[in-house]
Amino acid sequence: MMIKIMVYALTAMLGLFSSIALAEGDAYQIEVIIFMQAMPSTEVFDQTTSQITWPSDLTELSAYKKPENTTLDDSYAALSRDSTYQPISHIAWVQPAGESGLGAPVHLQSIKSGLNGYIQIQRVQGLQMTVDLELSSNSGNNSGESIIYRLNEKRPIKLNEVYYLDHPKFGVVLKVTGLPPL
Repeated sequence: MMIKIMVYALTAMLGLFSSIALAEGDAYQIEVIIFMQAMPSTEVFDQTTSQITWPSDLTELSAYKKPENTTLDDSYAALSRDSTYQPISHIAWVQPAGESGLGAPVHLQSIKSGLNGYIQIQRVQGLQMTVDLELSSNSGNNSGESIIYRLNEKRPIKLNEVYYLDHPKFGVVLKVTGLPPL
């Protein structure tokens, strides 16, 4: 009986170590839909300058390979058909996790829609996603300055699940898929 328990424990430990070793070379497909929404809100927005603290190792989206297939196409189409929403961007890229488990922050920007910010994945006690995006409004406030809406969130995520990050003025749908090592 004791030998059986030791065999099970050893097998579990080997499985754990091999999964950690495999995780070091993992790559992720990150897919993001960003959209404006015309939802009624009583919140007062008075941000007129960027409040993003930019990471020093910010990487441009163009540095990453585009995936062959995307999985949120139906979600993008549904948002496009609903007059409450106005899709800004549907983007996807393949990114290595990095040896430290910290992926490089990826710069997302659309000058036409006033979107600017970054998304970063991190593998520490599970997978986490940091989203820090700002959307500049063309409508401005009483002083004539543009209002900047900010969505700043860090949350644990699971692979292959779809997440919705909400702000009264815009939203983000995102999905992270695990890929074999690059």
